[in-house]
Amino acid sequence: MAFKNILVPLNGSELSEKALPYAKSIAKLKKSKLVLFAVSLTIFTERRDRLFTSYLEVTAEELNAEGIKTISATSYGDVAKEIVQYANSNKVDLIVMATHGYSKAKKWMFGSVTQKVLYGTEIPVLLIKPTSPAISGGFNRILVPVDGSPFSEATLPYAVELVKKTDKEILLLHVCEPPIVPSYGLKPINPTWKKYRDDIWEEKEKMATTYLAEKLDELKKNRIKASSRIVKAQSGEVVKTIMQVSKEEDIDLIAVATQGQTGVNRRVYGSVANRIVEEISLPILLVRPASSTPLHPPQNLLDDIWQSYIGSKV
Repeated sequence: MAFKNILVPLNGSELSEKALPYAKSIAKLKKSKLVLFAVSLTIFTERRDRLFTSYLEVTAEELNAEGIKTISATSYGDVAKEIVQYANSNKVDLIVMATHGYSKAKKWMFGSVTQKVLYGTEIPVLLIKPTSPAISGGFNRILVPVDGSPFSEATLPYAVELVKKTDKEILLLHVCEPPIVPSYGLKPINPTWKKYRDDIWEEKEKMATTYLAEKLDELKKNRIKASSRIVKAQSGEVVKTIMQVSKEEDIDLIAVATQGQTGVNRRVYGSVANRIVEEISLPILLVRPASSTPLHPPQNLLDDIWQSYIGSKV
């Protein structure tokens, strides 16, 4: 899962250049090639092409002088479509781009270009915000939320690539939400809710502990520095918990899987991934697993626990 070619879309603005330090840091660490890419509009194409070409060449020269192999390329037309087409046609392994936002009251809103790029490609995208902290020497701690599903684990190879052969660390986070209380026939189980919740939570923690221990063992066998945490959260507070853990653990990057299908009219973000990008200022690595990847953990002991529990009430 090497990051051989990294695409950095630029438009000459201070915002777009916010992505450059992150791309540079990864390129230095992984000996990647950077591709600086700009798209001219169809209006005043020739003049804008000259401006963009000159701007990219100067920036590329500066990066090459720093020992980072860098080339530049330009195109014209729809910005998002050209970025996606170039990335998909030129063996790009990672897109690093900045995205703008509105006030906190309106929540984080993707710029239309960023949104369409995410809709249009399965290449991982590293999103940088204006409020993202400065980077120096790579991401020291990468948070990877996992729930036991192959879908959530799709981010791991990319996180591993970023920390491989370094002293950087991966933190695996499993957030345990309280179980939903189902009805048993016409009689809800609410009178014994607390016991049911505690029993299920206890079992979920045991399974999460075993699961994370196996994942940590796999990572450490590959000489990857890693640790894990299990955190209980109230229903609907997964993102809040991820934000809290990010602050407590001095996280530099969150790697999260997204879901959806290619096409500008489909919603590409999973609900958790979407809210992470909206509410957290850290850089976010968004990874699109294959459409065949199961979204949920395989069937586990929780079904047996529930059946035993309601069986005792019959």
